[in-house]
Amino acid sequence: MKFTLNFIKEFFDPKEKPSCIAEKLTLAGIEVESLTEENDDWIFQIEVTSNRADLLSIFGLANEIAAVLGKQLKIKIPSPKLPPLDINLFVEDKKDCPLYIASIIKGIKVRKTPSWLKERLLNCGINSVNCVVDIGNYSMLKWGHPLHIFDLDKIEGDIFIRRAKDKESFLGLDNKERELSPSNLVIADNKKVIALAGIIGGENSCVDENTRNILIETAIFSPLVIRKSRQNAGVSTESSYRFERKVFLRLLEATLSSTINLILELCGGDFVGGKKVGRIIPSSRRIKANLSSLERHLGVKLPLKEVKEILKNLGCQVSLKSKDTIEVKPPFFRDDLKEEVDIFEEVARIRGYDKLPSKIPFILPQKDNFDFLVSLKEFLVRLGLKEIITYSIVARDDLETLGEKNFIRIINPLRKEEDCLRTSLLLGMISVVKYNLNQQNEVGEFFEVAHLYQKKNSHFEEKPFLGIGVAGKDPSYIKAYVEELLKFLNISNYRFEDVSLRNFTNALQIFKEDKVLGFLGKLDKKIRESFQLKKELFFAQLNLSLLEEERKEKQFKPFSFYPKVSRDISLAKRKDIPFKNIAKIIEDNVKELLEGFEIIDIYQGEKIPQEFMGITLRIHYRSLQKTLEAEEVDFLHNQLRKKLEEKEGIFLR
Repeated sequence: MKFTLNFIKEFFDPKEKPSCIAEKLTLAGIEVESLTEENDDWIFQIEVTSNRADLLSIFGLANEIAAVLGKQLKIKIPSPKLPPLDINLFVEDKKDCPLYIASIIKGIKVRKTPSWLKERLLNCGINSVNCVVDIGNYSMLKWGHPLHIFDLDKIEGDIFIRRAKDKESFLGLDNKERELSPSNLVIADNKKVIALAGIIGGENSCVDENTRNILIETAIFSPLVIRKSRQNAGVSTESSYRFERKVFLRLLEATLSSTINLILELCGGDFVGGKKVGRIIPSSRRIKANLSSLERHLGVKLPLKEVKEILKNLGCQVSLKSKDTIEVKPPFFRDDLKEEVDIFEEVARIRGYDKLPSKIPFILPQKDNFDFLVSLKEFLVRLGLKEIITYSIVARDDLETLGEKNFIRIINPLRKEEDCLRTSLLLGMISVVKYNLNQQNEVGEFFEVAHLYQKKNSHFEEKPFLGIGVAGKDPSYIKAYVEELLKFLNISNYRFEDVSLRNFTNALQIFKEDKVLGFLGKLDKKIRESFQLKKELFFAQLNLSLLEEERKEKQFKPFSFYPKVSRDISLAKRKDIPFKNIAKIIEDNVKELLEGFEIIDIYQGEKIPQEFMGITLRIHYRSLQKTLEAEEVDFLHNQLRKKLEEKEGIFLR
């Protein structure tokens, strides 16, 4: 927003240099983006945050500048006297327009705008139109409340504040014709729309050089209604900018009084009177502030006298409730002051943040899993997986396709495709795998570390999980990655158990005692086709909180200096026998000489029965104490063959 020093001087004359004022405003949290001198005046360009609607007026800015300069500004706010006016006003919904005032002046003459008034407007970024319109814009800038002035003779019949009819047309002062909808709030007479309420007037009721009688509209509109109406119409104005934030009843009266008096002074005419529809009950807030709490927040003890002076300079009324407590009544134009901490912030910024002591705050040590996550990610990358990052907001339709129910919906989503929080990492993995397959990347191995969100009874849960996805590779890879990860985390004595999981076939649940660490499985064909995946996807999801809880410190032991000896075993197992049964036989019989084993071949064909699967295992033997001789390895290996052959459903090939 732009304002000028000469405009501020209409309320008080600061003796400090403009550069000093700019610096103090910036240090107080109101950033002055530029300061330029033009025609014996200084123009300030400031950034106004959404909670400081009071700074959208010269009145509010004057109060703020006085406060940062250590002065108290006492301004008498004018209020108009409105003789009764015989005019019909109809407000369709008081929620849309709680207050509407129509005032009439007759017999004016639209003269040339005085140079001082034109200069005020131009320096604040508003072009001059004519004397009457310029007076309205000047009053809006001075007091912060928008108003609109109609040519009374162009209004036909009564005045209605209503919602627009569907596809109702409106030609604005910007010469653009718009097709309106019921989301637009309009001002209309018996025959036509004469203004888009709180936004822009109509060409069919504008004030021009022939105007002799005018109607001045001052009102309070719903900020939400104005925002939606402005978005639908595709136009933003100085008026809508203020109505969307906050306007104040007392400044409405000041704006109206200022406008009436200036028009009578510069354009002549007779003030006929005004009519008010609706009312606003001003809120009266009182905030208790504890001085000990103030000291804890700012890190410095301030004298009561200094605190009271700062608050009074801001326009607050301060009373002492006890030795350590004050009661603060904020000024009517500071709607952002609502809680005790708001009072503390005002004291801090007006006193000067640079005058507060610099201290390192005491922070209780908290458990940090950063190192854990970094080491886990680095390990997965070393395994050859690529990390992905996907959105935590997903489409409700996709969640329902997966059969999810306890998901959290977003009240006002920006897009329909992003209206819920994810309950699984599967959707993100599917989208990444699908994209890569469509780009002719036939093999995909990915992982993602992210949070999942669920609704549990009356509360929400947010927990970290790890997802691993493999496409275009043998099914054994997904299990191997999980096993290598558990080995890396030094989690032992875990087990895989067959489980029936929605959206998956051949699923396994991963247990550590009675805790479920996660699951893995092949994505169901029906789900895969519904998401148009060209290849099978093998997916695992693990609870990172449980993995971190169950991991153990790594213990290092000496490696063997002696060579390993490998022997193969070819066998056939019935398909319903889980491989973990074979693994247990190997581990129980070889024990300390077993370095490891692996599947090197899988066979299904004419040479073995249909209900069986052929497997070739390679067993690795190694001793920590000596070089193993062929005879003792053969003896141990033959013992293992016999044990395997004794197992029902297994025969050697």
